Amino acid sequence: MKRKLCVWCLVVAVIVSIYMLAQQVNITMSTAIYFSSQLEEVRHIGFLKVHKAASSTMQNIFFRFGLKRNLTFVFTNHPNYFSRTVSQHLPLKMPRFRGDHDILCTHGIFNIQTYGSVLPKDATYIAIVREPLEQFVSSINYYSQPSSQLPYISAIPGNKLTALIRNPKFDKGFFSYTKNSMARDFGISISTNQETIAAKLTELNSIFKLVLLVEYFEESLILLKRYFKWKHVDILFISNNVHSKEGWSKKDLTPDDIAKFKHRNWLDYYVYDHFYEEFWRKFRFELLDIHMEVLYFKRVLERLASFCRAGNESVERSLEVETSTWDAGFRVNREECDLMLKNELDFISVLRQKQGSEL
Repeated sequence: MKRKLCVWCLVVAVIVSIYMLAQQVNITMSTAIYFSSQLEEVRHIGFLKVHKAASSTMQNIFFRFGLKRNLTFVFTNHPNYFSRTVSQHLPLKMPRFRGDHDILCTHGIFNIQTYGSVLPKDATYIAIVREPLEQFVSSINYYSQPSSQLPYISAIPGNKLTALIRNPKFDKGFFSYTKNSMARDFGISISTNQETIAAKLTELNSIFKLVLLVEYFEESLILLKRYFKWKHVDILFISNNVHSKEGWSKKDLTPDDIAKFKHRNWLDYYVYDHFYEEFWRKFRFELLDIHMEVLYFKRVLERLASFCRAGNESVERSLEVETSTWDAGFRVNREECDLMLKNELDFISVLRQKQGSEL
């Protein structure tokens, strides 16, 4: 009895000592775990680059992460696509100066067998989704630009937004860049059977560690940071590949248009609603301090945008971010700003040359 009591007293004493030590260095116990786990950061990643869902911004994050660590990316004989069909990927451009691949983050139609054939077995898979109507509006404006124009969209006269919704002849298929494109990117087959679709989404749940939400991008990145055991400096971003000119908007749509669109793109809504619920289930499972970390991260991003957008006009050569409750301090210089703002194809060209996967 006395021996058990002594053991219990020893355990309590150790716990109290650890707690007091944490207080002395002004960090919480959870922070201590974050710092100590950085050596286990996730480096093998399969990212499903969903069209018009902040995916170029996410890709830029992975490009910078891999470049800093000399990791190897999956590239094919296409400038920025891994696959165009669910059954097979495009011919690979194997790296002459490297070994196995570490990260896949170019466009593709998801299939775990196809993705898994080029990535390590311990790769972590993530994806991103966007509210379907927002994605639709973004797609119309983006693919109406001369540099990114799609034939079936350019052929539509007048308001392309309302025309696509009101007139089925302009977009007859079940899948296109403006109809159920998220479901297509996830590799979901054409089906009206809800049990079949639900089973496919359950399968995807078991594959994807996290599916981010564009509408809650900062929350998504903080959750990714925790899952991947990354640092704040690894998830910094400046929005990439965003259509900045005036274009069509949801204001052009009537309530009847919106109702028709939801019927038209019903599978994308099924997919989005599913992953939306999954995301918040995972987010709520985190410690309550995640809300404070999100607010802190947003303030850092505001400082970052101000610093990087100032360019050479700023007298500051670097942005200093102090140590926080969640992470060590870090510095951002002008070169890193340039990388955050780098065009997707230009960045891919740099990485291809570095690892010997040129076209």
